[in-house]
Amino acid sequence: MNFLRDIISRGVFLLISGLIVYILTLKLGFEHKEYNFNDPRKSGLHAFAAVCISIFLITLIIFFISYTGKSNTGVQTSITYNFSIVLLNALLYLIIISPILLTKKFFEQSWASTGVSRHNLKKSIGIGTISGIIFIILSLFYMNININKVITHLNISHFWALLNCAVIGFSEEFMFRGYLQTRLIAWMGKNKGWMAASILMALMHLPQRIFIGKMTLTETLTSMFGLVFFSLFLGYMMIKTENVTAPSIFHALYDWGYTLV
Repeated sequence: MNFLRDIISRGVFLLISGLIVYILTLKLGFEHKEYNFNDPRKSGLHAFAAVCISIFLITLIIFFISYTGKSNTGVQTSITYNFSIVLLNALLYLIIISPILLTKKFFEQSWASTGVSRHNLKKSIGIGTISGIIFIILSLFYMNININKVITHLNISHFWALLNCAVIGFSEEFMFRGYLQTRLIAWMGKNKGWMAASILMALMHLPQRIFIGKMTLTETLTSMFGLVFFSLFLGYMMIKTENVTAPSIFHALYDWGYTLV
């Protein structure tokens, strides 16, 4: 019951964060442009295939971690983060996104087509940072944790944890928002492309919940529902800012918040 309550509370906080993103994008006057692909259908299918291969790779990695008992990847609160862990995750995610990078290279697609550009960059950094910090504050307040106490207990491990979360956040947002969502939207339309990319991201985390998190069926289904909602929010942020930086920063801060409790 507490698990479900936590999922619901985080959903409410995401709604509040979404409202903040909506207001800020209106006030800051974001420039909007369409992502143009010569053949949207082919680009969408290629992106879907590349991301599916990436999901297969991360599933293999999770099986290996579960089999060996070395659960030092991802976001956890019970370990001490250091440079080695950050480097390991950076290398693992480089392997995971390699099918996307190779596909992008083969079809000579620009970085701008993946949301990695100067387009709305400074404003996107601001929105991602502001909404992420507000989400952390709301979460700490909900858990009745003193913010000043958290700040005073920050140490070098939290610094490495933040870098680790940044690696994970950017890698996953590049995969699902910058690369996949932009192409699915061009092919299927905004709502269908947005939802399809969000569901795929949630499904990618299913093996981690089962084999590393050791969740029950009820907890897994509840967690997946929360992940879809979280992914929809990140997709919405990408749509509003048209730059992968904003969802990447929010994703990193969201994950980092777990290491503060």
